[in-house]
Amino acid sequence: MQRRPIDPSLHPEVPGPGRPAPPGYEFAGFRRFELVLRQLGGIASRRELLAATDGDETSFWFALHYGYLDRVRTGWYAAATVPPDARAAWAAGGPLACVSALVHHGVLDPADHRIAGTLHIALGRGGHRFVTDRPVVAHWGDEDRDSGTRIAVSLETALRQARWCASAHQ
Repeated sequence: MQRRPIDPSLHPEVPGPGRPAPPGYEFAGFRRFELVLRQLGGIASRRELLAATDGDETSFWFALHYGYLDRVRTGWYAAATVPPDARAAWAAGGPLACVSALVHHGVLDPADHRIAGTLHIALGRGGHRFVTDRPVVAHWGDEDRDSGTRIAVSLETALRQARWCASAHQ
């Protein structure tokens, strides 16, 4: 999935290539990692975070050590605004899919007893499902996984997956 570069007009306070940190920025905390995560859609790899902050390994380590970065699985980090189900999905291997994505998009009620507890995720063909404490249904396919964001597949993809999933489990 190709990610857009950080738009400096939206977040001029985020340092990056060609955008040095303003005076005193380094001592204001590690807020820049949260800003970068939000700009990248809420979930980003370590490599993406370092690229967006000029490869500042020391600040990255301190941000992680002091709890300013939330690791959802090895090498992947989430913004504070990422919903718990999306964090759980990414920890299991990919974005929300099928009925889990429909809940995220507001189409289904999260209190529906038929969908409570089970997490549907999208995985690419070469993807790997990680062990979690929740039951997980994996939906395989690069096109599906890349149809939306790192939070959830697109609404159209989720609807198609739900139709297939419902017919496969009847």
